[in-house]
Amino acid sequence: MFNVFQIVVITLFTALMTWHKYNLQILYYAQVVGIGAFCGLVMGDLNTGLLVGGTMCLMSLGLAGYGGSSVPNYQLGCIAGTVFAIGMGQAGDEALSTALAVGVPVAALGVQLDVLGKMSGSFFIHRAMACSDNCDWKGMATWTWASQIAMLGLNALPIAILMTAGSGAVEMLVNNFPAWLSTGLNVAAGMLPAMGFAILLHYLPIKKYGYFLILGYVLASYAGLSVLAIALIGAVICVYVFQDLEKDSAMPAVAVAGGDMEDE
Repeated sequence: MFNVFQIVVITLFTALMTWHKYNLQILYYAQVVGIGAFCGLVMGDLNTGLLVGGTMCLMSLGLAGYGGSSVPNYQLGCIAGTVFAIGMGQAGDEALSTALAVGVPVAALGVQLDVLGKMSGSFFIHRAMACSDNCDWKGMATWTWASQIAMLGLNALPIAILMTAGSGAVEMLVNNFPAWLSTGLNVAAGMLPAMGFAILLHYLPIKKYGYFLILGYVLASYAGLSVLAIALIGAVICVYVFQDLEKDSAMPAVAVAGGDMEDE
């Protein structure tokens, strides 16, 4: 179904997109569409790649791991769905149906993979911190780069399995995921957002601007506004505060009475 070139390129592309997601983060606009297009080019059917990418991009709009939360990985699902649908020689609505049937479970699996990857990062970061304490900068850099291996492998491995063993292997992995491990990962996934926001609040000037947090809570809980609406209100407040501070800093200094000329 897939040749060696396609397997190698798509697997490396998955690893590259994973690295970009957790590090560079500059190609997020319509990223899923671009992923589908690239996979379509590699598989020899650009139109199907664009169709699958566009559909999954709509499914992932506004979905992000805010505060360290784990969400379905539609980038990973788009790759899996596109290559499998095209690999079966399908096109149009038939290819889209197959792509969604394969890609959505893989995207859901991405939640668990994201949690595992973030948990593994603690091992590497503690090693890097130990090297930092001993002024071993080379060792710290090595452990920092090594921390990428787990996350890249966890995301690229399902794609490699899918393209070498077929969709049955991925479906079997999803359906036979141990219940105890899934429960533990779900608990960890529920804790990550709270921990992420706690870390953010620790570095924010809460004592000075904490009342804005109360305003946001009231707007969300009692006014029923969406996250986008609250974010826009926050942007307006930020612009106002910034302009007010600029106005204060631009005021000319008041001349102080007295001085050598007046004394004379």
